[in-house]
Amino acid sequence: MSRKYTKRAVSNQLGLGAKVDCTALYVRVSTAQQAEEGFSLDAQAARLRAYCEAQGWVVCDNHLYVDAGLSGTNTDRVALQSMIQAAKAGDIQRIVTMKLDRLARNTRDFLSIVETLQGYGCDLVLIKESFDTSTPQGKFALTMFAAIAELEASTITERVMSGKIQKAAEGGFNGAQIPFGYKYTNGQFEPDTAVAGVVQELFTEFVGGSSLAGLAATLNANQVATVRGGKWYTSTVRYIVGNGFYAGLSQWADSEGQGNHPALISQELYEAAHRRLQTIKPGPAAT
Repeated sequence: MSRKYTKRAVSNQLGLGAKVDCTALYVRVSTAQQAEEGFSLDAQAARLRAYCEAQGWVVCDNHLYVDAGLSGTNTDRVALQSMIQAAKAGDIQRIVTMKLDRLARNTRDFLSIVETLQGYGCDLVLIKESFDTSTPQGKFALTMFAAIAELEASTITERVMSGKIQKAAEGGFNGAQIPFGYKYTNGQFEPDTAVAGVVQELFTEFVGGSSLAGLAATLNANQVATVRGGKWYTSTVRYIVGNGFYAGLSQWADSEGQGNHPALISQELYEAAHRRLQTIKPGPAAT
């Protein structure tokens, strides 16, 4: 239980040079939020002070931190960072704010702030969520917040992957390396006339019985550079003859659809190459 302080007691202790348990208040509201919610900075500060008084916590007047008209998506806010520095210096032992989104708009940033404050021995209290890191309930809630953060990260990854799969199914480009034989200009693929014929010859020779290793050796002997300007290997040739992109398809993971780019070979030639490729085991000496 926190010790109760009266204003007179605080004044006497300060006069004697005693260090008082100091509570800081953090207030933030964006311009849009203030207009929509009608919850001004002054109203927030007044409510925070009333809450602290009810708890018997001393609010130090020089530790009211206000970020006005700023979004919570970025934690690089002047008042917030000043408050964290005050915690680091040991000037404040507790921070009280209205709710979680006053500090951060995502769980990961919030947990980072909490971890930093805990390292400085400073507690954090959120009124709306009834959250206090100095209590067992607050520590348990931190575990829940960490789980939520992990779930959020997984959900974002899943959405990105789903978006790429959907884009592939609709024939879009997912941002992978530009395939050998193509150029990508102004959001559109077009054949690279300097090497597009090499791709066509690779597929034809492979379907005709040439080995992957033999094709790689021929390309190196003819000084044909790869996309990255390096040498050809069996695996490089295998990747090309197994890539449906050259037949005008858009592929991602297990998804495949008709692409929005010009094909360099026919789908029949690609399917023939694919069938032969299934019979060849991976390896540097693949035939």
